[in-house]
Amino acid sequence: MPGTRLPEAPRPLKKRRGPLEAVRYWWGRLLHNLPQKALALLLAASVWFIATQDRRANIQQIYEVALDVRDTTGGREKRAVSGLNPASVRVTLSGSRQRLGALSASDVQAYVDVTDLPDGDFSRTVRIVGPDGTNSVRVTPTVAQGRIDAELSRTQPVTLSVGAAPGNSVPRYLLSPRQVTVRGPDRLVSAVERVITVPVSLAQGQQLETRLIALDAQGAPVNVTLSPASVTLTRVDLGSLPVRSVPVALAAPPSGLKVTASSITPANVRLIGPADALARITSVGAALSYRPGTYSAQPVLKLPDGVRSLDQVRVQVTVTGP
Repeated sequence: MPGTRLPEAPRPLKKRRGPLEAVRYWWGRLLHNLPQKALALLLAASVWFIATQDRRANIQQIYEVALDVRDTTGGREKRAVSGLNPASVRVTLSGSRQRLGALSASDVQAYVDVTDLPDGDFSRTVRIVGPDGTNSVRVTPTVAQGRIDAELSRTQPVTLSVGAAPGNSVPRYLLSPRQVTVRGPDRLVSAVERVITVPVSLAQGQQLETRLIALDAQGAPVNVTLSPASVTLTRVDLGSLPVRSVPVALAAPPSGLKVTASSITPANVRLIGPADALARITSVGAALSYRPGTYSAQPVLKLPDGVRSLDQVRVQVTVTGP
């Protein structure tokens, strides 16, 4: 019939390849344009090799490493090392840029081993232990010196060191603890004359943790271990006491002696005490044991009961007489 579309004939089914035919097919696909494929693979490998060459190349890097002392000597007596010189060494490591870039000085070990060495001065080669993936190239210096002594410990009271309190208050403080243990080589512990707090200034009611310093007789720091290394300092005064500043007047010498020159330091002293007593004081007398000559002395201040001076007075005088 005109205009009528005839049905399409059915398509023939594709013939399924057998295993051998599939192998032949894919083998043919692999060999197709084989030179071009091999060249592309070679170019890609070359680009990767060049791009990663800097990362794979070994470099050198220097670290400043604190020097440690190892001592596994047996026995009852504890030993301590003092005067270690140098305290740190420069270690050069080699490795990949990526590996060394991830390291810090704390990842490197530098030490001297004094096991079984006798007490006294020593000189030992510095040993290095580097992290995995690195090699130790050099260490500077290569030798460290020090001294081995018996370890000593003793208890030492803490001396308070504080700045002047603001205003007219007379500060009072509490220390906790008031004693510490000083530990270290015998000769260093024996040199400790006093243990002081780091100078601080506290407001009324304030509390803080303050570090301690061990000092010798000349006031120089001594390198020992303090336990604890800090104390708690509390200011416990709650109010202000009346303070008044008045001039110092030198008492007259006895008959027959004459003061030809005098200097008083300080010229004014600060007094504390009851408010009514301070109000009546206009000056403070300073009594000396006079004798002919030129000399410096600390006078006795004449103060009413309940009043005391916050300052120490020195007097320089020249006295003439028979």
